[in-house]
Amino acid sequence: RTGAATVCSSDLADIRANPFGIPLPVVLGHEGAGTVMAVGSAVAGIAPGARVAAHPVHPCGACAECRRGLSHLCRNLSHFGIDLAGTFAESFVARHDRVRRLPDDVAFATAALAEPVCVCLEAIRRARVGGAQSLLILGDGPFGVLMARLAGRDPDLRIVVAGRHDFRLGFANGAIVRNIRDVGNPETLLRAANGGDYDAAIVAVPRAGAAALGLRLLRPRGRLVLFAPIPGETGIDLTRVLINELEILGAVNDEDLFDEAMTCLADPALRLAELVTHCLPLIEHARALALAEQGHDAALKVAFVF
Repeated sequence: RTGAATVCSSDLADIRANPFGIPLPVVLGHEGAGTVMAVGSAVAGIAPGARVAAHPVHPCGACAECRRGLSHLCRNLSHFGIDLAGTFAESFVARHDRVRRLPDDVAFATAALAEPVCVCLEAIRRARVGGAQSLLILGDGPFGVLMARLAGRDPDLRIVVAGRHDFRLGFANGAIVRNIRDVGNPETLLRAANGGDYDAAIVAVPRAGAAALGLRLLRPRGRLVLFAPIPGETGIDLTRVLINELEILGAVNDEDLFDEAMTCLADPALRLAELVTHCLPLIEHARALALAEQGHDAALKVAFVF
């Protein structure tokens, strides 16, 4: 039984353009948590009545990528809202290994952030930063803000978040924030915020210009992590990559970070519950989706609650 389901930018893209060619009809939504209603006959350790968070990615366990330990890159994976019924409904079905029990003090709307936390942890891990290094996060949406909070668990790491909305930047606790909306030369502003170039940059906004900007702001042997999908050709300066021995890495799904994500959700220091700024019933779906897509100066993460 669904307790809450948060709206992801990819849900909005699916509604707007269906870029993955999802066969219709389909129940959308892939970020969810709720109460177990029933279990299969072979399920052990989870019983009806348990409060759980669900992970939308269901690897096959048999393909070449799964066999070499990269199940998050499974070539036959199933996914809520694509080939499995999603979480924008009163109930949904999850495989037993893709759920985790919730602490009593974690609300369903917060628990629905489990998969967003997973993928943000993956992006940070791919950036390979720590200690007295610097990380630039390009994008002030829910994922960029979430990355800033999670990366901020390392008190020695300098984190700069660049975005276009003061409201959203205000949630990047502990990070240096810069609004680049009307800045003619954001490169200069962001370099000044760090006192020089960065060890790593994560592109958390689907714009080719952001990827190019991040690349220009890397120090030699720096790392550019592509988190947001950027379709088409981007015009990346590969000569810069060559001369400075830079790395360009992708970050998609997560490499077995579900348990770490659950620890983060329960960490009171991270205060992740406050990232869910709006909770609405499913009957108000039009308002909820509009807030998620257009309310950048008033909303961060929007949840359906049941």
